[in-house]
Amino acid sequence: MSSVVPQSSRMDATPTEEDITEILPNLFLGSEAGTRSFEMLHERGITHILTLTGALALATVELSSLGGPDATTFVRMRITVRDYPDEELFTHFRATNAFIDAARTAGQGVLVHCHQGVSRSVTVVAAYLMANYPPLHGAEVSAIIIFLRERRSVVQPNWGFLEQLAIYRRCNCDLEANPTAVEAWRAGRNRRWQLVDRRKRVRKEGVWKIGCIRASRWVRSFFR
Repeated sequence: MSSVVPQSSRMDATPTEEDITEILPNLFLGSEAGTRSFEMLHERGITHILTLTGALALATVELSSLGGPDATTFVRMRITVRDYPDEELFTHFRATNAFIDAARTAGQGVLVHCHQGVSRSVTVVAAYLMANYPPLHGAEVSAIIIFLRERRSVVQPNWGFLEQLAIYRRCNCDLEANPTAVEAWRAGRNRRWQLVDRRKRVRKEGVWKIGCIRASRWVRSFFR
């Protein structure tokens, strides 16, 4: 399944140690650049890659070869999500947690990454820690973010993802058992969208009215 990779100056840079950060044994957090270094993946024993991308691709688990001296095959999971506060990410947590846990239980390394390893991938790893890492069970979202930031300084999920993590925590990491929490979040998002649309319409109407007034003045100037 193909994906569209955002263009930036960072895309042409050589992957560095900062592109893949170890969070727990066999759990790594990183950027897209880290996935382009077979050596870095191989050295860390990474066999599973979980990608969060804005490309038009469905969440799926598939086999994909990145090449390299051993033509190693990686188990991959891709989830389509943009780094916007109103993007719905928390309903994927059950699937992402299962993917991460399956790799770690088998003694294999898993890399969770988005474009820069700052927001989307951080949110998914935070959800996994909240649900599957005993020392952080019941911990506040802020405590989990601090835990991650101590290991990867650039960690900074957007406010919408932090809100979803807080809801996930209140639901004891089981959204399926608390569907009203998800519906309430969606309702709030829809209200925000409606407010934004209303403001855009008002702005357009205001510009149109100003344009009409200026045009009428211009026309009247010819008949003075």
